[in-house]
Parts: sequence; structure tokens; C-alpha cells
Amino acid sequence: MTSMEARFGDATRTVPLPNPWNLTAYLAAVAAHRGRSISLHPVPRTMLADTGCGGGGLWVARKHDDLIVYDADATGRNADHMILHEIGHMLLGHGRDGERSGPLPPSLAVILPSISPHSIEHVLGRGEFGTDHEREAEVFADMTMVYATLPQRRTRSFRLFGRGR
Repeated sequence: MTSMEARFGDATRTVPLPNPWNLTAYLAAVAAHRGRSISLHPVPRTMLADTGCGGGGLWVARKHDDLIVYDADATGRNADHMILHEIGHMLLGHGRDGERSGPLPPSLAVILPSISPHSIEHVLGRGEFGTDHEREAEVFADMTMVYATLPQRRTRSFRLFGRGR
């Protein structure tokens, strides 16, 4: 078993995928696990592009909650994928212990005008974690979307394809 596969397995054991799949229920379970609420903020893609995150999504960690900002034009599975990518960063431990949190993008005040800059611990968007973390978050979102569409089973955990069953 690869290190990446083990980390995905740990993430789904820590916060099991709901059966049947329900993004709202999954977000509530992730929030309960983290001990902090998660709120979703769809914004125009052009505003996201101005943050340097490439227009996909952004995770804003505040002192007591998490915000996921994503493309307002994304719908259905595309929106779920963007949200799950950011959840992947959270559950895989990205953004902890001195990882890049840099200065707040000036456009953040435009995207989230009601958020006090002093309440923000870090803002992490695509490209700020490095290639390995981005790949992990992307595979996390991909695998979660695959498992969300599988027929209902008693339990769900990640198993990468090609491994013994």
C-alpha cells in the first residue's frame, strides 16, 4: 500500500463517506471532526483568478471556522469536486505547521467583504501547497467523487484500483 493510499484510507476512516452520498452531510461530518464550522462561498471565477488560485477554489481558515470559496458558475459534480478538493487539503493535513500562508490577497476583501482580515489564520489556494499536496487534494476529490457514485454499500473507504481485493 502506498503512503498516499494509506493517507486516503485514514481520511475516510476518520470521516466516513455518507451512504448514500450527500455533500451536505459529509461537510457536517468534516466540520464536526475538525471542531469548527465550514461555510461555502460561491463567487465569480474572475474574482477567484485575482487571488492567484487559478479560479478553482480557495480555503480560508479563520480562528474558529473554515470557508471554502469556489466558482459560482460551477454546478453539480463540478462544484462538488472543487469543494472536495479543499476538504482534501483539510483532511490530509495540508496548511499546518508553518506551511505557506503568505499575505492576504488584496482581492480577498472584495470576495469576502464581511470577513475581518484579523480573523484569518491563513488563506490557501491552488498552487500554494506545492505539486505533491495539490496532487493529493485532487486525487482525494476524484476518489471521493468516484465513491459517491458507486452503488450503496455498508461501508465505504478508499481502495485504489489495481490492488488486490
